[in-house]
Amino acid sequence: MSVNENYMTNNHVDAYPERDASGPQLASSAFNLGVIFEFARRRLWVILFSVLVMSVGGITYFIAVPAPYSGAAVLKIDTRRFQLFQQPGSLGDGAGAEVESHLEALKSENLALKVIEEFHLADDDEFGRAAAIPIISNLIERRRPDSEAWRVRNALRIFEKHYTVERQGLYLIGISFESANAERSAQIANAIAQAYIGEQLNTKYEITREASKWLEGRIKELRDQVSTTEKAVIDYKAEHKIVDAGNGRLMTEQRLTDLTSQLAIAHAKTSEMRARLDRISAALNDPDDMGLVNATATETSSNPLMMKLRTQYLDLAVREAEWSEKYGRGHLAVVSVRDNMRRVRASISDELQRLREAYSGDYGAASEAEEVIEKQVQQAIAESQTSNEARVALGDLESSAENYKTLFDNFVKRHAEATEQQLFPYTEARLVTKATPPIRRTYRKSLLIAAMTPLMGLVLGIGLGALLDFFDRGFRTASQIEAMLGLTCITLVPLEEKLKKSRRPQRNAGSSASLISSKLGIASTIGEKPFSQFAEAIRTIKLAADLNGIAANKIVGMTSAIPDEGKSTLAAALAMSIAQVGGRAILVDCDLRNPSLSRAFTPDANAGVLEVLSGKVNLDEAVSKEAYPGMAFLPVCSKERIADSSELLISSAMKGLFETLRHSYDYIVIDLPPLAPLADVRATTHFVDSYLLVVDWGRTSTAIVQHALGRAPRVYERIVGVVLNKVDMKALKLYDSNRARYYYDKEYSRYGYTE
Repeated sequence: MSVNENYMTNNHVDAYPERDASGPQLASSAFNLGVIFEFARRRLWVILFSVLVMSVGGITYFIAVPAPYSGAAVLKIDTRRFQLFQQPGSLGDGAGAEVESHLEALKSENLALKVIEEFHLADDDEFGRAAAIPIISNLIERRRPDSEAWRVRNALRIFEKHYTVERQGLYLIGISFESANAERSAQIANAIAQAYIGEQLNTKYEITREASKWLEGRIKELRDQVSTTEKAVIDYKAEHKIVDAGNGRLMTEQRLTDLTSQLAIAHAKTSEMRARLDRISAALNDPDDMGLVNATATETSSNPLMMKLRTQYLDLAVREAEWSEKYGRGHLAVVSVRDNMRRVRASISDELQRLREAYSGDYGAASEAEEVIEKQVQQAIAESQTSNEARVALGDLESSAENYKTLFDNFVKRHAEATEQQLFPYTEARLVTKATPPIRRTYRKSLLIAAMTPLMGLVLGIGLGALLDFFDRGFRTASQIEAMLGLTCITLVPLEEKLKKSRRPQRNAGSSASLISSKLGIASTIGEKPFSQFAEAIRTIKLAADLNGIAANKIVGMTSAIPDEGKSTLAAALAMSIAQVGGRAILVDCDLRNPSLSRAFTPDANAGVLEVLSGKVNLDEAVSKEAYPGMAFLPVCSKERIADSSELLISSAMKGLFETLRHSYDYIVIDLPPLAPLADVRATTHFVDSYLLVVDWGRTSTAIVQHALGRAPRVYERIVGVVLNKVDMKALKLYDSNRARYYYDKEYSRYGYTE
């Protein structure tokens, strides 16, 4: 059966990758469940052992370490409670944040140290060195482990492990403490709550006392500043003659207002006098008698004489009109009435003349008074502008004085409040539920630890398994070879036990040489077990060589990266397999420094490759045909190691030797030295047609193989493929379950396939 069913005629899967020393890679580059299952099966015992050990440890802890008692107290943080000096509108503001701050304060180290000091817990066995694991304690603190400071810090470390603070609801905080003693757990829980309340009271008292002292100094400073600013206001007013008239107005502003009113009155009076004077002057200048009489109409209300004269004149005018109509205008009575009218008009004219003179005097006086008031107004305006400019600076001084006075009043009020708070201290925290000695132990932590240990063991086992896989630097799967080396994996050769002498194949009749030594007895499996996995793998190698053009490229070199990978055994087995099917094959031992095949097949030979190259013997005399039926063998006969072996391999004589063999045999299989330590393989590229690389399963480092191939690029180009040798087929399913099934399918038995 062909193991590599998808073998391609192209021997290189991809360009040769760069060196990768990151460890083995699984078959598929994509992560899938198969990878997880294979890893779990591969490291099952490590994982199970880790889980078992951790589970036993968890059960031991649960049994050996008694569960503690847990005392619980409850504090209430009442931020909504009325406070005597609290600012209006601040009740309940930020209550959640304030509760969180109390929660963090309860976890403070200083609070725990106070309780430790109160109960002398540093000298208690439960909190002493015996309670902590001594080895771990010594690792944590090696300096003065018996000092007082060390014992306090150690007790604090253990105290914090047993102490829990958690929020319960919106305003409640639960305080719990675990101890082996029920009464001690309740005592310490209550002590923590009381210590915190006392600390809050003391802190607020100290803060208030310090604030009171600071307020006293600040009040004194503000009092002096108020006095200074008020004096500056008074001095500035005196300097700039600023007088307050009341209602927030200055005296200059009030005077300007009054003068403006007086000026308006004077202007109105002057206008009135002018109007009267103009009216009388117009009447006197009017030649019409009625105009003169009508002018007296506005004066009758204030002048009785004018009223009397005007009445007389009007009566005479009526009488004159009646009599003229009745008696005629020439009548003596009518003429007499006209004379009387002339006398009355003359009296009116005289009176108007007198009034004009009086009004003219009044008008002059009013005009002069108006001019005086107007001058006073202009002077008041100038004084007001000066006062307004000074008032700007005065406003700044008054504002500063007012601010200092306001600050002074506020600080005096705060000082009074601080003094009252010293007499009536308060705190938001209060104990609402006092801890009582519990009657039952708390198994929550012990059960949690016991339940978590199997999971921890599983994680530890997976980690150890991954670590073992990381340090496993060998090739385990065919896909790993193809991914890391860029070469096709031809087949997997199973690991076979060495055959006993009684199980060796029979030699030809009349042959005196031994067939094969016990050291390479596995090669005889080709004839002993033709249906075995080993024999099938060798046939797969031959098929791969045939498919890669061995008919044209007859010379195939078998090499490996390092010694002891089984290349010599596989070279011999390949030549035997070719001989079994009637092919003309010759096996040539070119491992000049370590000719293991020569020692195995022809330990008593006297001539070989070296003798042929030197011309001491002919090729036919050096070739042995008794090593295996139908197979020729050209050994190396050298009692000493050859230092310049690479020079012999690269020589033209060596090339000529293989040209001769090329014409005589169908297949030429060469056992070459390893790639990594020697340069010999690189010296054979001028006569070797193709190479087969043998890799020891799980033993040969991936980095070494990559390095060896990287230093021999011409060899790498001619490699037909890689043979993964000495594969533990039962363990293979732990790394590549799909390929392992190819070898363990019971249906293969119908083809004669055996393990």
